[in-house]
Amino acid sequence: MPKPKDLVELSYLSEAVSDMSFLGLMRLLKSARAFNQKNGVTGILLYDNQQFGQIMEGERSSVMRAWKRIQEDKRHHRVELLEIREITERNFPDWLLRFYGGETLTRDYPHIVEMVGGMDKHSLALMNKMRNSQS
Repeated sequence: MPKPKDLVELSYLSEAVSDMSFLGLMRLLKSARAFNQKNGVTGILLYDNQQFGQIMEGERSSVMRAWKRIQEDKRHHRVELLEIREITERNFPDWLLRFYGGETLTRDYPHIVEMVGGMDKHSLALMNKMRNSQS
């Protein structure tokens, strides 16, 4: 277990290069979850109207490795770092990666309900930043 001083939270916004298909989003989630599980990174991913927002947390070295991977990912661009801050505990300790903005997906694909859920205050703030950046 990392010492609290080694824990950081990183948040960013980006834009999908093209509108993501259901299959494209599921592939992205699968690879991100595998990477996060291997590297002890937890967090939340939001996708809405071609905008991504993500909050990642974990040991600084793992989060920075994930951040480098995200910056090099060709599926999105206009990657904007919002904040990196030290935290004393994880806000999303039980999550590898959750997908929000999927109300229509859950209607069409009920078996993915586990991957989507209600908004907490962190997620809501990030979603609001995403929507404001579109105006």
